[in-house]
Amino acid sequence: MRILVSLLVIAGLAGRARADTIRCDNQSTQDLSVDGLLDDWDRAVLAHVGVPADGAIDLRCSWDGSALAFSLDIKDDRVVRVQSGKGHEDRVDIALSAGGAPARIAVYPGNAIAKPKLAVPRRVQLADSLQPKGFSIEARVPAAALPGLSQATAAIQLRIVFHDADQATGGDDADIELLATIELGDRKDLLDDFLRATRLRRGDVRLDALADLDPDRRGNERVVAGGAVIGVLTDKFAYVTLAVARPADVKRVELLALGPRGLQVISAVITQSGNGGTRDLLLLWTVWSGQLQPLAQIEVRKQLAGKLLEATWKIVKGRRAPELWVEPRPAVGWTAETWNEQPASDADPIVLPWDPARGGVAYTLTGAEVARRDLPPPKRR
Repeated sequence: MRILVSLLVIAGLAGRARADTIRCDNQSTQDLSVDGLLDDWDRAVLAHVGVPADGAIDLRCSWDGSALAFSLDIKDDRVVRVQSGKGHEDRVDIALSAGGAPARIAVYPGNAIAKPKLAVPRRVQLADSLQPKGFSIEARVPAAALPGLSQATAAIQLRIVFHDADQATGGDDADIELLATIELGDRKDLLDDFLRATRLRRGDVRLDALADLDPDRRGNERVVAGGAVIGVLTDKFAYVTLAVARPADVKRVELLALGPRGLQVISAVITQSGNGGTRDLLLLWTVWSGQLQPLAQIEVRKQLAGKLLEATWKIVKGRRAPELWVEPRPAVGWTAETWNEQPASDADPIVLPWDPARGGVAYTLTGAEVARRDLPPPKRR
């Protein structure tokens, strides 16, 4: 069975390309013989660029959850190679990116003049073959050969450049480029399940990112936020619903590099109303074994009858690990003498600009919890 999201059809001048999204066939890649021939690929072309007279690329692919296989049918009126020494040659450069450093492949096709020259990452199978009007390439790329690929990876970015050399002794090469986003069907279906469970529409999503969030799992996790919901997608999904009266009270959702070795945490700023005033909370979560674990609720803004207290926050380099510094801004309408609000019991109370004992609070991630320490008050001038 073939599942196709959208077809990339690009016809026109060599070198012109645009990216589109495709979904590969779901045939087992183990059933494919990687010999450079196209007899295993009787399915429709999923992406195309160029015109045969000037050079063209047809892409077919299959993803089975453990590997990506693809074939390239390169249309070329003359396959140019040189036997020895320097010269202009036909070459195909391929880059596959799953969130980490791209896996790169270089193919110089074989012909009667020279044997094929292939540069491939370890574990990748690849072969080429001459065709009546050009040449073909076939490859199988195991998931383990794609840096950054994890259960949360929703798509692979593919870039193919065919360097078409019309003359071995000189002249200009024509570059034909094909760009495609290969949507991984099994991960997309999980997103659909998440959206359905949370009653979100795709248009509601305000954050969709891959990041290293879970110290208990290898690879990246996918964070999806929309409305009043924040979710984490791995091989399953988990989510939290924010305590707001309406989705518009969610002011910000972003990732903060608070953990060691680039580990990130999820943050959100929400507004709550009550007792004639409003307050903003900075909320933090880490992820552990695929589940969201709350770290802190921090008051960063309080407003009442035109009076205002606010705090800023930023990530700074700590002695052992990054720290989140929350520091007060000058008060508007309140003074130490007129401030008579009770400290919050359900969150870290807002830092006060007149506090003689501290100038803010520093938060450090320690496993699935945060440690707090007081920042010294600013020196008086």
